[in-house]
Amino acid sequence: MTERRRIQRRSISYYMRVIDAGENQMIGHLADITLTGLRMDSQKQIKVSKEFQLRIYTTSDVADKDYIEFGARTKWCNVDPVDPGVYDIGFEIIKISPHDAEIVKHIMDKYSSHENSFMF
Repeated sequence: MTERRRIQRRSISYYMRVIDAGENQMIGHLADITLTGLRMDSQKQIKVSKEFQLRIYTTSDVADKDYIEFGARTKWCNVDPVDPGVYDIGFEIIKISPHDAEIVKHIMDKYSSHENSFMF
């Protein structure tokens, strides 16, 4: 499969919860993020092309509010090659406010690891 990522994606070293805001339920933990997408680890398989309103709770060192929310669509869902009880799920961010996008930049700067980089 040809690699189509244009933006380098960096692994997140802080385990942030990803919430389905519509159901108000945790669906996974953030693995990496950019302004255009994210990858999370989940105990649940999620259907590809499903749209969500996602919420990620933040900390005061990266945000001036408790959480960010944005629209996202699943792009892929695969069994984790190391832990078959976990799914790796990729999302495309389809709608995010400018303020929340700035917070994403702060999350990337504060918690991302340059050593574990991926192309997005």
